[in-house]
Amino acid sequence: MGGKNFATVALGDTRRTRRLIHSAARLSAAPGRPFNQTFDWNDLRGFYRLGNADTATVDALQHTHRDLTRRAMADHPVVLVLHDTTEIDLTSHTAVTGLGPIGDGGGRGFLQHNSPAVVPGTRHVLGLAHQQLRRRKPAPADDTSARRKRRGRESDLWATGIRAVGRPPEGVRWVDVGDRGADDYEAMRASREAGHDFLFRVCQDRLGWSDEARTRPTYVLDFARNLGGSCTDAVAIPARGGRPGREAKVASAAGRVWLPAPKGTPNRAACPVIAGWVVRVWEPDPPAGVEPLEWVLVTSVPTATPAELTARRDWYGCRWLVEVFHDIEKNGCGVEGRRFETADRMAACLAILSVVAVRVFQLRTASDHQPGAGAAAVANEEEVAVLGEALGVPVASVKDFVRGVARLGGFLGRKHDGDPGVETLWRGYHRLQDFILGYRCRAKLGKKDVGNR
Repeated sequence: MGGKNFATVALGDTRRTRRLIHSAARLSAAPGRPFNQTFDWNDLRGFYRLGNADTATVDALQHTHRDLTRRAMADHPVVLVLHDTTEIDLTSHTAVTGLGPIGDGGGRGFLQHNSPAVVPGTRHVLGLAHQQLRRRKPAPADDTSARRKRRGRESDLWATGIRAVGRPPEGVRWVDVGDRGADDYEAMRASREAGHDFLFRVCQDRLGWSDEARTRPTYVLDFARNLGGSCTDAVAIPARGGRPGREAKVASAAGRVWLPAPKGTPNRAACPVIAGWVVRVWEPDPPAGVEPLEWVLVTSVPTATPAELTARRDWYGCRWLVEVFHDIEKNGCGVEGRRFETADRMAACLAILSVVAVRVFQLRTASDHQPGAGAAAVANEEEVAVLGEALGVPVASVKDFVRGVARLGGFLGRKHDGDPGVETLWRGYHRLQDFILGYRCRAKLGKKDVGNR
């Protein structure tokens, strides 16, 4: 884990890079445990010194991992880059200096904007293409709308993340996917200028045209809701927030639109008009007492046939995976429970733990979408061998490995049980790493016994 994802990180001193690789390997073996259970005192002091280095920025620490991710992205004809922002709540850490306000201003922490890359068909997670940490600055007492516009907006995170991913190679399509927060002209423009496509959920009922000659003005939401359904299908809605999962019977439709820069955009007349398609997916006859599903999306990818409608719908359905990643970071890696003296040290720790979190993120999605692949796709030889020995059964496939790890975490695997959850996988992965440590110790003891005979 550490060597592959951090080997070429440049921190101004090769000893720091070695410390980073060693620390990341220890953290990946037990990502949710307190640091004093992961490191001995000397290693812990070295980890703290690493985080205190001026060169240990988020971009520097994740350089190798992002580079590996982008190389993997180049090997697939279509890759989705899922952009989303979450709050890292460190309000209870009163001693940490340099944090910014979050929520309604009463909390303290970071905004973290993540951009994981996913293959749409298999939903295989390739890694983090980019990550941003931002500290909000408290608004001054005499703040005005004009001043807020001059100092930038949080919506800039999407455009910044899109540009940072870079340009795709020839013949490869990278699609930026975002929820309502990404419904921003600048994000659409950044995506197209970077050579990407975009698929965003509509939030603003922006004014555009429904013909290229710009003679038929239309509001996007009105336009979408007046489209006739041309495709019917079913969508699985995952359980969330106490709401049970269900299957929704939906209709889909799409229409061509042209979107200009909104009023107030600097040098608006020179800004490009963005050509796109509005896609509506909705539930005509929802069950009684249930809020009907409706997605109104805007995309730069041509969408006219039933197959294209289904593909766009499924692409947007992948967006929930970024929320799984946020859950892994917070509940699996326990990032909000870490203790540091300064925000910069905390940022360095978050950068490392985010890469560690990708590991279980990949396990979680691989179990769903490539269960029959060989176990080597998600685990090394030692992990597969030790897990098989611990369970007393062969571990040949991805499904065998993931469900085996989950069994170590308490997953029973009964017929009526669903797929193992993130927390179960974390517990099982921790136990597996303990078994591997015991296996290595036993191997060393065996060699000493042979040498003493």
